[in-house]
Amino acid sequence: MKRKFITIGFVIAFSILLWTFVSFSGVFSITMNLPVKVINIPKEYAISSISTNEVTVNLKGQGWLLAKQTFGRTPKFYIPSPKKKGVYTVSTIKVLNTNQWLSSNLQLDKITPEKISIKLEKKISKKVKIVPILDLKYSPGYNLVSQITVHPDSVQVSGPRSLVKKIKVINTKKRKFTDLEKHTTEKIKLKKIPFLTYNINECTVSFDVQKIVDKTFEDIQVGLTGVPSRYDVILSPDRITVALRGGINLLSKMKKEDITSYVKFIQVINDTTGAVEPIINIPNFTSIIYKRPQKIEYIIKKY
Repeated sequence: MKRKFITIGFVIAFSILLWTFVSFSGVFSITMNLPVKVINIPKEYAISSISTNEVTVNLKGQGWLLAKQTFGRTPKFYIPSPKKKGVYTVSTIKVLNTNQWLSSNLQLDKITPEKISIKLEKKISKKVKIVPILDLKYSPGYNLVSQITVHPDSVQVSGPRSLVKKIKVINTKKRKFTDLEKHTTEKIKLKKIPFLTYNINECTVSFDVQKIVDKTFEDIQVGLTGVPSRYDVILSPDRITVALRGGINLLSKMKKEDITSYVKFIQVINDTTGAVEPIINIPNFTSIIYKRPQKIEYIIKKY
């Protein structure tokens, strides 16, 4: 019984192979859209424009030969580079011999376009800043509490002079983050620009996200700035209380000495109400909820 099943299986397999062989022995036509690739570009030059990025080729031949050209392959249409800078027109028919993957046993019915224009320029390089393109979404009660850092923060860009001179920054590909609650580090690909090459393809982006809380700091000294030598100013009171909002880890490490408060003499001179609002400097990624008192009274003495 086992031998019988083996025999039946062999017959079926042989039949399929025979059918395939007979089918592919016929003449077929196919249309291939091939990406254009310029090869053998001199080191000191770079392509700045090309009239098309794709060539359409209509081929006719035996099914086996056509399958050999297409199955599991992504061939390109190769064009040899000009050797000097300038604008050149290349006949696609005349560069067929550069495309060795194209079998001589196949018949070329049509190739479109018939001509391709290429511009070759002097090649230059320069270093430019990397700018991360991020879409940050935080979990409820959380927020960003640090600068967004990029490493490396710049990239060496090479390409045709006219294009490289216009480049000010290179953006990363847009990256979306959702439900952020902690310090995050991710590698992100750089956004490609046609005809330009980079010395790196990605960068590492880091930023910190923390739960947002409130904390009150009392007894903060209020200073005075810009007081002329012949004047004296007395503030009442000369200490304030400040409530801040920020990341839980950030605020837990903060002391009142990290907050500075002062009144400018020019505020006092220009005031007509008898009380001025102190200026308060706080750490980055924190915000003031309130300060008490809101305004400070003063007495001016002139000598």
